[in-house]
Amino acid sequence: GGEAGAKLAFETIFSNIGGTLIFVFVIISCLGTLNGLMLGCTRGIYSIAARHQGPRPDIFNQIDPVTNMPTNSSVLGVLLCGIWLLFFYGANLTAPWFGFFCFDSSELPIVTLYAFYIPIFLMMMKKEKDLSFFKRLLMPTIALAGCIFMILAACFAHGKAVIAYLIIFAVIMIIGILFGKTKESFSAR
Repeated sequence: GGEAGAKLAFETIFSNIGGTLIFVFVIISCLGTLNGLMLGCTRGIYSIAARHQGPRPDIFNQIDPVTNMPTNSSVLGVLLCGIWLLFFYGANLTAPWFGFFCFDSSELPIVTLYAFYIPIFLMMMKKEKDLSFFKRLLMPTIALAGCIFMILAACFAHGKAVIAYLIIFAVIMIIGILFGKTKESFSAR
């Protein structure tokens, strides 16, 4: 497995004890990523509901008076993380469950993430006229090249799986657009 190869590499470079320690830190880092996903889901659903958008904002913007936590959005966050885990398991850790739509959901989101960085850097180059040449043009140009490289590298490494990911991404974005209609004007509050 991949984890056995990584552990062997760490042990070869850093000795037996050092390799094991670094491997433990990698595992802790992965758990931190899972924690970030859970917090992101919880806060994201609550943030959308607080703006009277998304599915049932009247339910998901409630805050528990005792814990001062958005419990309902936390429950939905756990459910969404469970769906993400189920998909990852069914697409990567067992015989493929989803046919063409089996892709590595831990790697392919970089395609859209780096694609969304491109307009940010372009607008920075266009609008931030008070910055020096280095900060306004040179560094964003290098960042753009890095974004394009990462997108191309992911496409080269994953092939048709990128198309499957982009289809799923488009479906999720369309669902988001459908729920994006404001239930009541936020400014009217």
